[in-house]
Amino acid sequence: MERKVMIGDKEVRLVSSGATPIFYKNAFKSDFFEDFAGVMEVAEAASNAKKGKEMQAILPMFKSGQITKLYNFVWVYAKNANNDIKPMDEWIDEFDEFPIFDFLADLMELMMSSITTKKV
Repeated sequence: MERKVMIGDKEVRLVSSGATPIFYKNAFKSDFFEDFAGVMEVAEAASNAKKGKEMQAILPMFKSGQITKLYNFVWVYAKNANNDIKPMDEWIDEFDEFPIFDFLADLMELMMSSITTKKV
């Protein structure tokens, strides 16, 4: 699956494939599916928050480190789309802003495509 998202003023192509969990494990030495479960908590908190209360709802996720894992997922999907991108810290530094919650729905859709099946 592929999505194009705007990160700041740049369009970024993100791709999910069957190899994404392996790329993730190789890049971050962490289990894709375990981290996925934690990130789902962030997404659920953000989507369930009442208008104007989003930050209050996701503050515990900042403290737990799950937000950083969202960055990991974005980078691994971008790397899957373009093998020539820089290491994560250098790549993220190229952006003036990184409003991850602006494209969270697209990111979650990509993540779900990594673990769901299609009816045949």
